[in-house]
Amino acid sequence: MGFWDLMIKKDDWIISIIESIRSLKYELNPTLIKINRKIKSIPPMGKGRDLYILLNAPSLKTQDISVLKGKDIMFVNRGFMHPMFKELQPKFHVFVDSKMLKGIWPVSWIDEIVNLSPDITIILPLAWYNHPLFRPYIKKGTKIYWSKNILPFNNLGVSGECFSFGIKQQYENIYFAGFDATGIGHEMIKSADSHFYGNDKELEGKSTKQFAVDLLMHSRHLHDLNRLADYCKKHNIKMTNITNGGLLDMFPRENILPLLDS
Repeated sequence: MGFWDLMIKKDDWIISIIESIRSLKYELNPTLIKINRKIKSIPPMGKGRDLYILLNAPSLKTQDISVLKGKDIMFVNRGFMHPMFKELQPKFHVFVDSKMLKGIWPVSWIDEIVNLSPDITIILPLAWYNHPLFRPYIKKGTKIYWSKNILPFNNLGVSGECFSFGIKQQYENIYFAGFDATGIGHEMIKSADSHFYGNDKELEGKSTKQFAVDLLMHSRHLHDLNRLADYCKKHNIKMTNITNGGLLDMFPRENILPLLDS
């Protein structure tokens, strides 16, 4: 094992220990234990079906996602801003970023999403169940799936939650698009938009110190995506990249979505 491989392995150990300690806070919470048991008792909804995860990279603007209408579609974060969102009537929308808890992202986005797609299920981390922000949505019966990530990797962000959900629900095939994995480069040199809708305003004006952290996180992200690809092969999970271009080379690719005329 080379020096840098050892450094990556060292980080794996440290992050695994920290996440194990952090998870104890939720593993020992009686309310969360009860909710998790209730969620686990629901039969898997994906047997014999395909899941299409649409992430927010610029490449999504180049693909015709209208062909997915009627499929099990999952959007994330600001994905509801896509012009096809209402027409597609997606089945799921995922948030895991603490920006929502901190008020950087308004919780009212949930209202906007439900207004656009009334039958949608909002997927949120189980750890957020007791947060006061979400009590009004629980009381009025908003369809929320309180998710506990089952993957043994800790640096996959919202995409990891999507993949974990698809695996838990035993979908026959898990396809994903809009995952260029090049956003950090666009942010650094301001050469292009980092997302299909433009750039995140809250991320503008970063210092080189912050970019140093972001690059480390991006490195961990790519490392865990490779680990996930190996995990899928080992467990016979069919996960396919249908993004137009992008950096990711660890998953098999298919050309399912037609390209739009530029």
